[in-house]
Order: sequence, then C-alpha cells, then structure tokens
Amino acid sequence: MSRLNTVVQHPADAPEEGYINPAILLAGNPLLQKWAPDCIADDKIKVGVMGGEPGTNRSIKDGVFEFCYLIEGVIKLTEDGCEPKLYHAGDTFYMEPGYKGQWRTIETYKKVYVCVYGLDNPQ
Repeated sequence: MSRLNTVVQHPADAPEEGYINPAILLAGNPLLQKWAPDCIADDKIKVGVMGGEPGTNRSIKDGVFEFCYLIEGVIKLTEDGCEPKLYHAGDTFYMEPGYKGQWRTIETYKKVYVCVYGLDNPQ
C-alpha cells in the first residue's frame, strides 16, 4: 500500500451537500459541499476538499488544528479580539487549537483542508 497520496482539487464525484449548523450561523444560509475525506490515524487526521456559498458563521477549533489551501473564492476570518484577515484563491492559512472567531464567505469558496483532531487547546 502506497503512503503517497494525491488530493484531487476538483473531484468528479458528487459532493455531500448540507447547511451550516443553525447554532453557529450568523448571516445567510450558505450551502456547503463536502467531498468524502481521507481519514488517517483512526480518524485523528482528515484530508479533503469542501466548499461553501456566501454567509457568516462562528468558527471554533476546540482541540482541532486546521490547515487550508483556498482553491477558489474569497473569505474573511476574524479571530475574536483581532483584526480581520482576507484570503483569496491561492492563499494558505491555518487555525490552531483554541481558535475562536468568525468565518465570512464573501465569494463562494473551495478549499483543500487538513484537520488534526484530539489536540489540547493552549492554556
């Protein structure tokens, strides 16, 4: 079994579609698209592609590290108590465990992500 894998940025299969949890939704009603992720290390690491329509929601990384490469779109992330940061297609960013803020999708996005679960939040 090969330990080298490719992340397909534009999967041919149909994504799973759904909407943001109303408990964290702040504006809009964006449709989300998620393609089945690769799960590694007993689901402690997930690698995948997802996208979403314009809207705003809370983003909380409780015990989760998330790395993102933005394939398409424009988003604005505002960590609680910090200045907003704007990201465009081609940008990369990551959120550390304990991150809390707002995710605002300005233009429909698609991203490659890597999430690592089960981490400790900083004190």
